[in-house]
Amino acid sequence: MGIPLFPDTPFVVSESLFVKPGCRGFRLPYHGGGDHAEVMVMKPIRVHDARALAQAPTVSRMGFELVHAPIDIDYGDHGSVVSRFYDQCAELVMAATGCLSARTMQHEFRAGAPLWPGGAGTYAEKAHADLTPYAEDVLDIPDGRHFGVYNVWRSTDPLRAIESKPLAMCDPSTVSPGDMICSDGRRLTEPSTRLVLYNLVHDTAQCWHFFPGMEPGEALIFRQYDSRIDDPASRVTFHTAFNDPTARDDAPRRRSVEARVVALFAEEDLSGRKSRYLAEIPTSYPDGRRSSWRHERMVDWGVS
Repeated sequence: MGIPLFPDTPFVVSESLFVKPGCRGFRLPYHGGGDHAEVMVMKPIRVHDARALAQAPTVSRMGFELVHAPIDIDYGDHGSVVSRFYDQCAELVMAATGCLSARTMQHEFRAGAPLWPGGAGTYAEKAHADLTPYAEDVLDIPDGRHFGVYNVWRSTDPLRAIESKPLAMCDPSTVSPGDMICSDGRRLTEPSTRLVLYNLVHDTAQCWHFFPGMEPGEALIFRQYDSRIDDPASRVTFHTAFNDPTARDDAPRRRSVEARVVALFAEEDLSGRKSRYLAEIPTSYPDGRRSSWRHERMVDWGVS
């Protein structure tokens, strides 16, 4: 594949967790939530200032997009979150994608520490993409219709910009499908549910971006899955929380919310497409065992 040159924009050097190269071509078993040195390794990443790009990133072109999206809301008021905030997220995704319709299905708060007994609320500090083709088995999509899943990610602090643990997004054109590693995992919900996600093998050609100092009135939209896209690397967006070395030592811990939005598109989903995508996923672990792990229905999606 042709790898574009790194952009001539300011950047910071940080690091994230990646899968070791020897895992290419295999499925990774569930490790009980640990990072496990036998399969994971910390690697440096160069994260470019996306605000400085000559052409602003868009969901359609790079898989992510920063939008102006002010909202006056008390995130502690569940009723307001699942009504006004959910409505805004759906509207933002419709504007960014041109889809026929969109519905916000679920949200999650993060504060860098467990907020609920299952452990939800911590930052995700490994390079990953949340959805694989297995997720199609648990999403209620009308027959014959293409769909996408998008995250809307933003600060919940109405007074401060995000200073610590921002989110880095990887340009999908710099990701090789061979570096995408399917992993068995669990969502930190109550009750916990199984999932199959992607982790990533590190490559120096991978180009990462972030939006420094995201203000309370800004929101980041990024692609989690798009059934219309044949290329596996462009179908999802790899991302990770990271340490910004330029942040001040006493920067407040990032408090954020992310909502998952399902969008329906006008294009017809032709027969055989899903089976092609599923065939991309290895079923064998590195030790020769075969995985029977499947994505379970996400019990909190669509629940108000």
